[in-house]
Amino acid sequence: MRSSLLIMTMLLGSGLSACTQTSPPPAAADAPAGVSPLANARIQMREVAEDAKRPGATTLKDRDGNTLSLIEPAFVTTADIASVAVGTDGHNGQDTLVLRFTDAAAPRILAATEARVGKRVAFTVGDQVLNVAVIAGPFAQSMQVTGLDGSDEAHRLFTEITGKAP
Repeated sequence: MRSSLLIMTMLLGSGLSACTQTSPPPAAADAPAGVSPLANARIQMREVAEDAKRPGATTLKDRDGNTLSLIEPAFVTTADIASVAVGTDGHNGQDTLVLRFTDAAAPRILAATEARVGKRVAFTVGDQVLNVAVIAGPFAQSMQVTGLDGSDEAHRLFTEITGKAP
């Protein structure tokens, strides 16, 4: 897949990446300020089922046209996100989306990601699969979506998710 997903916690210091190299998480003070997502943005993160015929799974296609079966329910949803910002990947300078989770959601997300270490997950907005990656370690405070098709896509997604221009 041409894109990768880097999910990291700024406070716990562990992360997820489909790449072989990861950027160090930015210090909380260095992270960009964010905007609340629209309630109807339909942001979700779900585990990818290894069995394509899993009962109750949602079927979507990734950017390369590969069919994915996504396990329901999502373990991250729009309601879990406190803010969204456009940031910069410290490794390659590309624009990213930085999502910070609510304090109420953090313990549940931590437990969900601890249970999914080593498993593939899909990050979706609406019915669009943005990225698929393997969880390398648990996270709870925030995540960074990398591997987008340039700053235009990062800005378009930010606007789609928040209803505001970056």
